[in-house]
Amino acid sequence: MARRPKLSDVLYAEVLDQIRSGEFEHDAKLPSENELSTRFGVSRPVVRDALRRLRIDGYIHSRQGAGSFVTAPAAGADEHEPAPRFLPTQITSISDVQKFYDYRISLEGEAAYFAATYRTEDDIRRIGALLQSMKAQQADASGAIEEDLKFHFAIAQATHNQFFLSVWDASRSHIRFIIEMARNFAVRHSRDHTTMIRSSHEPIFECIRDGDAEGAREKMREHISRSRERVFFGKWT
Repeated sequence: MARRPKLSDVLYAEVLDQIRSGEFEHDAKLPSENELSTRFGVSRPVVRDALRRLRIDGYIHSRQGAGSFVTAPAAGADEHEPAPRFLPTQITSISDVQKFYDYRISLEGEAAYFAATYRTEDDIRRIGALLQSMKAQQADASGAIEEDLKFHFAIAQATHNQFFLSVWDASRSHIRFIIEMARNFAVRHSRDHTTMIRSSHEPIFECIRDGDAEGAREKMREHISRSRERVFFGKWT
């Protein structure tokens, strides 16, 4: 039996048609989530899911603080063919999880390095506030996951490098999945998971705050590596 299309599938196709027809021109800013929600009569979560897929497929890209923009096709490319994907759309196997951990260690370790190099006072305040919010949300599983995700994204923002931001944004749903899985393991297997999770984030923030780029890279790689060890090998030290 064929899968019934979701509303986000329909919206994805509608926006893609308007990109291909030229209604949304190359490098033009797309309407806001609220405007798209009103125009197409769907909820904002539906809009966000459709936009996320358009970003993954390379049809649009995000600019920090400015919104979503139509991506111009590469010279000689067939604009009716899907753009290259940054990443597979799903994690479907244990092997995928292992490989994505390798990817996160590389990506986020370097993001932490450059965040410590280029961070501003505003970045320090933002990351510090998210760390405090993460501590406050530990009793609320979904809230804690969201704050954890925001903490890691704020570090990518502190690089002030649009390429880190684009790749991180394309990875967002995968990172959320991995964070949620790791936290579920921690809750089930560690009596003191709250302290463990908090103590693994604080050194990253401190290195970024102090401008210690090598330390930030090391602490981020250590943080994600320990998460992988807890998930795959049951190591809780």
